[in-house]
Amino acid sequence: MGYDADVIVIGGGIMGTATSYALAVRGVKTILLERFRLGHLRGSSGGPTRIFRLAIAEPRYAQMAVPALEAWRSLERVAGQPLLVTTGGLDIGEKTERAAESLESIGAPFEWLTTADARERWPGMRFEDGEEILFHPGAGVCYAERTVLALAGLATERGAEIREETPVAWLDVDADGVQVSTEGGETLKAPVAVVTVGSWAGPMLREVGIDLQLTPTVEQVSYFRLETPSPLPTVIDWSAAVPASEGFQSRGPYAVPDPEHPGDVKLALHMSGPPADPAEGPFEVDPARIEEVAAWAARRFAPLVETHPAHTCLYTRTPDHDFVIDREGPLVIGSPCSGHGFKFGPLIGELLADLATGASPTVDLFGFSASRSGVRGGR
Repeated sequence: MGYDADVIVIGGGIMGTATSYALAVRGVKTILLERFRLGHLRGSSGGPTRIFRLAIAEPRYAQMAVPALEAWRSLERVAGQPLLVTTGGLDIGEKTERAAESLESIGAPFEWLTTADARERWPGMRFEDGEEILFHPGAGVCYAERTVLALAGLATERGAEIREETPVAWLDVDADGVQVSTEGGETLKAPVAVVTVGSWAGPMLREVGIDLQLTPTVEQVSYFRLETPSPLPTVIDWSAAVPASEGFQSRGPYAVPDPEHPGDVKLALHMSGPPADPAEGPFEVDPARIEEVAAWAARRFAPLVETHPAHTCLYTRTPDHDFVIDREGPLVIGSPCSGHGFKFGPLIGELLADLATGASPTVDLFGFSASRSGVRGGR
């Protein structure tokens, strides 16, 4: 059987481009297929910024963030441009104790701030007396679209082939590997394929008998600027979290500043959107969620002005909110989802490349199995 590549990567967001780069560095002949243009907003990797944080309440993710940070810094050195800028981050409210425990477990610095301390450090923010305020200096901001484009460029320089606007029509698995048919009528063959298609993963994997409980939801973000610009930290405001719909965990507001433009900030509600079809939507902005974000911003920040219209993107949720990073036969599944995968992108690309090439992953992937209870359909 003649192969067109050693590995075919399907999906060109952060995970797909990071995997392609990691494979290309190893000399693996790689073809990446992307449905849209790189950096598009119909997935989970578009737009300007994402949060990087070590203060993660779940200890295994905090532990995983340490090598992820190393992977980011290594990528920056190769790319020759800033991709993750340290700003420091705040966690406010009820989950701060758990986040502090995780930080302590990995030896990361943090401090508890009084309201007066926080007001003095960030004049563009508002704090209530007596709030629990955890500051960890290692938090920062990932430049999202910039990183995807950098990874794709670096992968191409090392021999990977990136094909944009190449939707996959169907995927087939047999004893010789995988066959991928594009909507343009081309069929490509390889011993292994890596599926990093985000919200399209459920239907694509079901075609080959892998039924995962993945729920795409449409999320949205808004963009503002302080009327009196000043630097801001990243913010996770657990004190303003409310129960989410559809049985998912509580949702809460968060803020991601743009370090290159002090005072500019992205505001959103985590896990606030309804289920959506990745092809059909709905993709319309929800005015009620804009009002909810604006009401929170009025309490938490000095006066803001809107700088860009709100837009939507997609999350892909598992029932337990954990990632799926696994290999089944000739298919490697990379669905780091539930809205908290981007910060691990360069590291997960390495892990998926390990699985694709038969190398031992550098991180324990226990708990990320595609066959674990509650994630595999029908089990």
